[in-house]
Amino acid sequence: MFYFLIGLIVGLIIGGVIVYFIIRSKKTAEAAKENLSTKETPFINPKVERRKENLAKLEEMIGKKSKDEKITNDEVQKLLKVSDATAERYLQELESQGLIRQFGEVGKEVYYQKV
Repeated sequence: MFYFLIGLIVGLIIGGVIVYFIIRSKKTAEAAKENLSTKETPFINPKVERRKENLAKLEEMIGKKSKDEKITNDEVQKLLKVSDATAERYLQELESQGLIRQFGEVGKEVYYQKV
């Protein structure tokens, strides 16, 4: 009988703790949901913002160059502190926008000039 009472008391305590945490997590979830719905500023992706800033810097650099000056991938890498592939993507995007034109096909021979 003694062990039965101890088991019952322990069970009630554990059950109470479980119910407490369930109620608490529901309140926390509701509060978080409310905070998300009341925020006035939209989520800003830092990668997207950095990309926009880098493209703006690159456009500014291109604007300062004359039409016969070369723009190289290495130059873009150093200016923006990005990888070779990222610099190439930026240059390709500006080429697709019609701001620059690519000369050469592969490697060190490739350069760009302002249109």
